[in-house]
Amino acid sequence: MKRLIIASMLLFCIFQIDANAQKKFEQESRLKPADVPKVARQFIDAVEMDSNWKWYFEENLQGNSVEAKTKHQGKRYSVEFDTSGKIQDVEVEKIWKEMDEQLRGSILFALDSLFNSHKLDKIQIHYVAETNVLLEILNKKADQTDSKIQYEIMVKGKKNGRPKLYELTFTESGELLESLEIIFRNTDNLEY
Repeated sequence: MKRLIIASMLLFCIFQIDANAQKKFEQESRLKPADVPKVARQFIDAVEMDSNWKWYFEENLQGNSVEAKTKHQGKRYSVEFDTSGKIQDVEVEKIWKEMDEQLRGSILFALDSLFNSHKLDKIQIHYVAETNVLLEILNKKADQTDSKIQYEIMVKGKKNGRPKLYELTFTESGELLESLEIIFRNTDNLEY
């Protein structure tokens, strides 16, 4: 009985989030390093990765930002700054099979509740912390538990019609926080 009540509450929360699903739009354009705020360039220069970082200006519905992206040892990294160069977050690509089994179960339960069918497109760990902690995480000198962790998952999901692309945000324990439908224009995001 207790499990039935918990499952019912979880489904109610999922449907509430889905009913209030928002839209997400991002458009990226390349930036020259000279056009990037100095403090953002200095942060990336302090990252101990032997890789080439590319810079992007991102326009979205919440405002604009500057992003540095790279691929290192088979994983994609993204570091987002505001337009003045203050760091906002770090995102690191994650592989589904590397995730905790219980976390995967919680995420799959939510996906099955939201969509008739779904396919995972991309998974990222989203770190939010003080600047020095984020630098230490990138340099693998700090434990990721020193930051707030969320999972951002891009899903091609079908509800009642044709499939659409969604970005879902989950807590570290697999609780669904947000569901955003991705809005496309004539140009898609640049891949790095």
